[in-house]
Amino acid sequence: MNVKLLTWLTTYIIIILCELGDKTQVAVLLMTSNNPAKRWLVFGASALALTLCVIVEVTVGVTLAKYIGPAVINRATGMIFLIIGLVTLAQYFNLAAKITVKRIARAEKIQPANPTQRNR
Repeated sequence: MNVKLLTWLTTYIIIILCELGDKTQVAVLLMTSNNPAKRWLVFGASALALTLCVIVEVTVGVTLAKYIGPAVINRATGMIFLIIGLVTLAQYFNLAAKITVKRIARAEKIQPANPTQRNR
C-alpha cells in the first residue's frame, strides 16, 4: 500500500475514533435538530470549522517541530495535561479553601512570644 495513502487512512480513522461522542457532534446534532431545513448549511459550516481548526493545528505542529523536537513536545504536553488534571481535581475537592482554613486555624493556635500581646 502507498505510504501516503496509509498515512491518510490512519489519520482519518484516528480522527473519526477520537471524535466519536465529542461535544462538537452534540452541538451539530442540536443545531440540525433545531433547523432541519438547513441541515446542509449546518453540515458545510461544521465541516469548514473543523477543517480550519485542523489547518491551525497542523501549522502550529509543523512550526513547533522546526524548533523543538517531538520528545520535548510530548513531555511538555504531558506536563500541561497533568497540571490541568491536578488543578481540576483541586478545584473539585476544593483543596485551596481547605488549605487556607487549616492555615488560619494553625495561625490562631500559635501564641505570640510577647506576654503583653497574649491578653489582647
